[in-house]
Amino acid sequence: MKTPSYFSKWFEGWPELVCLDLDGTLVDSVPDIAGAVDAFLAEFGAPLAGEERVRGWVGFGSVKLIEQALEWAQVDPAKREEAYRIFLTHYHAHLIDGTKLYPNVKALLKALKHNGVPVALITNKPSAFVKPMLDHFELNEQFGWLLGGDTLEEKKPSAMPLLHCSESIEALPENCLMIGDSITDFKAANNAGFKCALVTYGYHQGVDLAGLGADAIIDDLAELLV
Repeated sequence: MKTPSYFSKWFEGWPELVCLDLDGTLVDSVPDIAGAVDAFLAEFGAPLAGEERVRGWVGFGSVKLIEQALEWAQVDPAKREEAYRIFLTHYHAHLIDGTKLYPNVKALLKALKHNGVPVALITNKPSAFVKPMLDHFELNEQFGWLLGGDTLEEKKPSAMPLLHCSESIEALPENCLMIGDSITDFKAANNAGFKCALVTYGYHQGVDLAGLGADAIIDDLAELLV
């Protein structure tokens, strides 16, 4: 397979490492995350947030998500720990009820594997949820690293998870790529010295991706393979 145009522009051939975000980049997990949020709101007798509202909150980690939901529903913030427990229990039981894989995820992973490019999954999602989700979509074997938000001492936007992977294979940061959907992914890539591609279909938290200065803004992962 010939080298895709983005890769040939950024690298001499294919990248030495590609790091991928999970939620909002590979999978649309909001339906099940929203269900877990509404589970604890219902337990507290509060109004339900619903999928579209939760979609605007997702992206900064589950702790921040729960804080936003409690604030919106005007629930005592002292109930945060209880809310988090209910959230995790419900989400674990309904992890892939409504979660869907975005288009061309498998095509991208197949092309990277075919060309010998190491691939890492770097998400701020608690690691206990990562492998079961990837197992469901039969993606586990595609990744050399599975890093959740609690795997290392720091998580995105820290450079640590990205550099943990690149340094383990002695890849130069400037020859590595981070693909994500948010300012968190952009900052992580920038902090690590990686190239960065951001997808437009994910969870942006209202941030204008075009203004961040990413190396590419794409509507579909297949654009990387043109």
